[in-house]
Amino acid sequence: MSAAMGGYQTSQLTAVNGDTISWQTTYNWAGAPLDVKSYANLNLRVGINQPLASIASIPAAWDWTYSSASYDLIADVSFDLWLSDFAYTAGATSSSTFEIMIWLSARGGAGPAGYQIDETSINGVTWKLFKGTVSTWIVFSFVASMEITSFDQDLMPFFIYLINKQNIPSSQFLVQAQAGTEPFIGSATLTTTSYSMAIY
Repeated sequence: MSAAMGGYQTSQLTAVNGDTISWQTTYNWAGAPLDVKSYANLNLRVGINQPLASIASIPAAWDWTYSSASYDLIADVSFDLWLSDFAYTAGATSSSTFEIMIWLSARGGAGPAGYQIDETSINGVTWKLFKGTVSTWIVFSFVASMEITSFDQDLMPFFIYLINKQNIPSSQFLVQAQAGTEPFIGSATLTTTSYSMAIY
């Protein structure tokens, strides 16, 4: 946000039905088109702080639309999942070791950190896998070959792939599980009509 020449963003919860949530965020950001300005998101707080080896499944369902008349829009829609050597405790200094992003959409040439290292099929969808370093942690980003606006999948197979193919230890703790949009530049509204996630 500090890199922006100007802008604003507002986010609203619009409905809750049991464990299913509807929400939206509207923004207008100018300047620094290579810098992410924000990440309005839902952040699951139930079931986290478990090692990957103890998690059987992470069902997630997300129906969303993106509206924009901005010719210069650059943005992504993504899950953002954080791993650590230790379980998170309130007030503790961040100790993230890996960031796992799952990009459902990359608009206007948006791209993840690092470089492509693989292409793989997970849950019947082809994903390009990127690897990079941000600050002190490694980020793996799965980018869908085509935009997915209605997502209903188990996220655990992404971690199984990383454990088996990219040597992420199954002893790593899942400490955050988020879903939202990263705008780089432009104006748009992300409307989530239905969202849910759980960890079992």
